[in-house]
Amino acid sequence: MPLLWEKDSTLLYMLSSEACLMASCGEENRTAKKDRSVGGTSEILVVTQNDEQWNGRIGDSIRHFFLDYQYGLPQPESRNDVAHINAAGFSEMFHKHKNIIEVEINPNTEKAVAETSENLWAEPQRYVKITAPDITSWVELFDRQKEVYQQWFDKVERERILNVFRPTVDNNISNAIAQRFGFTMVVPQGFYIAKDEPDFMWIRKELERSSACLVLYQTPYKDTIQFGTPSLVAMRDMMLQRYIPGPLEGSYMATETEFVPPLVTNVKDFPAGYTMEMRGMWRVVNDFMGGPFVSYTFADGRTGNLVTVEGYYYEPNQKKRNQLLQLEAILYSMKFVEE
Repeated sequence: MPLLWEKDSTLLYMLSSEACLMASCGEENRTAKKDRSVGGTSEILVVTQNDEQWNGRIGDSIRHFFLDYQYGLPQPESRNDVAHINAAGFSEMFHKHKNIIEVEINPNTEKAVAETSENLWAEPQRYVKITAPDITSWVELFDRQKEVYQQWFDKVERERILNVFRPTVDNNISNAIAQRFGFTMVVPQGFYIAKDEPDFMWIRKELERSSACLVLYQTPYKDTIQFGTPSLVAMRDMMLQRYIPGPLEGSYMATETEFVPPLVTNVKDFPAGYTMEMRGMWRVVNDFMGGPFVSYTFADGRTGNLVTVEGYYYEPNQKKRNQLLQLEAILYSMKFVEE
């Protein structure tokens, strides 16, 4: 298990006994206002010392991980986009990129070390630099820590989205969620509450060719078995069949379990504490509609309920990664109301 210490703006993250030290850089100017970070959605800037690094094992490892397909999308889409530049061209303009990973091979270094900093040159931003004595040890360290890097980069992406949404938050929706479930969310204007029941809320944003929706529901929490994939799918299907009808008589929303089985994982950084994430595809029974969804399920100790918050998206024949990420950011914005 990783150990995390935080003191002032210094962050030390020890991932293993092999000593990968990630130390926060740039304590100076803590109170100075930083420039807004730049870069495309889910884009990571990779800085190498030369083209050989990018075209060889180091670049291959980076591309293999960060450009892997995101699970649960109907069209193949990589989880990230990756841009590349050599260190000689890493000018001040590129310092403002929101997610940066820098490569350094230094034979005088005893072992591979990773340094990291938040908001070093811009905000929000995550900068990671891996220094190693040789290519092999660089790749080995990257492989051990890559999931952590992805988690950090995802956090920055969500924060950028929420910085856009916060000035346009719909307080009526936020207050309705708080009254029903005891927590708030940053839901921007353009959404509306389509259904509000004691144990269920359906929030929609409908455009001519697309539909972005949030679904919140709760049931009594009885046992940890409810966090298992079969229970999560069964509960989701029951709630959606009950409350979200399809466009045709006898049609209703359900979970796709045959062609794209839902993927359930425990996420460490969701604001509700212990939480299970489920990614997959939804479909409409007795119709031909479908699309991606992501949900988060946690036990609310204040109420004794098992709560699920979900975002799903519909836009035929179009890419959906970025739109689903926006819904994910809204879900991650949840904050319990102080009693």
